[in-house]
Amino acid sequence: MTADLPPRPEKGVRGFELDIHVAFVHPLPDAQARAALRVLDGLRVELYRPHASPTRALPDGEDGVTGEPVPSARVTGPLRDPEAVRAAVAALLQDRARYVEVGVRGFLRGADGRTDWVPWRRNTVLPRTDTARVAFEQGVKYILE
Repeated sequence: MTADLPPRPEKGVRGFELDIHVAFVHPLPDAQARAALRVLDGLRVELYRPHASPTRALPDGEDGVTGEPVPSARVTGPLRDPEAVRAAVAALLQDRARYVEVGVRGFLRGADGRTDWVPWRRNTVLPRTDTARVAFEQGVKYILE
């Protein structure tokens, strides 16, 4: 006999995902920042914007975005083609990016959609022209500067 049981609680999804942080040489307007990051096609883009005042309480519905140029961005998503990512990072480092941090990072995504990122196991610093050495090892962040 089967009793009516409450639904199982949703457990999080674990895995590894491409995680790229791009610091621009000069802060860019929103449209130019997004255009520069188009070389990383098919990935989620989060622009890091300055806030009006991080210590001031904001009224409901206000996000604190100042409209100032974007100094950096984070790009995340599945690693489909390592060669394409290396080429995109090299292109960004030629003119738009001051430095790029790239790696395959562990995460735990909860049932509510929130993502908790696992700390990096190791950092590897490379010259900005050495994108070929980015091996996409799980938990290793490559810093190209």
